[in-house]
Amino acid sequence: MKVIAQVCLVSPMLLVLGLSPGKVSPPHAMAQEETRIDITIRDSTFVLDRPVASQPGIPTVIIIRNQDIVRHGFTSTILQGVLVRAQGEGISAYGRSLEGFYVDPGKTLILRLTIDESGRHRFRCDLHPTMQGEVLVIDMGTA
Repeated sequence: MKVIAQVCLVSPMLLVLGLSPGKVSPPHAMAQEETRIDITIRDSTFVLDRPVASQPGIPTVIIIRNQDIVRHGFTSTILQGVLVRAQGEGISAYGRSLEGFYVDPGKTLILRLTIDESGRHRFRCDLHPTMQGEVLVIDMGTA
């Protein structure tokens, strides 16, 4: 079954995510490390604000800002089989194995998920096939 949640976000461009974990303080009393990935959609391209890589099992926050004047889609295999929480412009959605999201012009979508498998996870705009990028998930091992 195909499930697409509509939340306004994304633009058709190429994005390649690099390596550099960040921290975001969650609203919980106990702080938890998260990887934050900021993606801006501009001129039908996914633009990464800074290179980032995630680690398997670490909570990840993906923030997508659509600065284009058209709607874009965001779909990826990283959404398959994992619990995803999406928020944007008064809309909140959650579920497992969501196929993708739409982001309207000028809107922002925030995705929260935990990616369990390392590797290159490609994403794309299903409305604009040439617009694509990838998230790198690297197993850093334990220290």
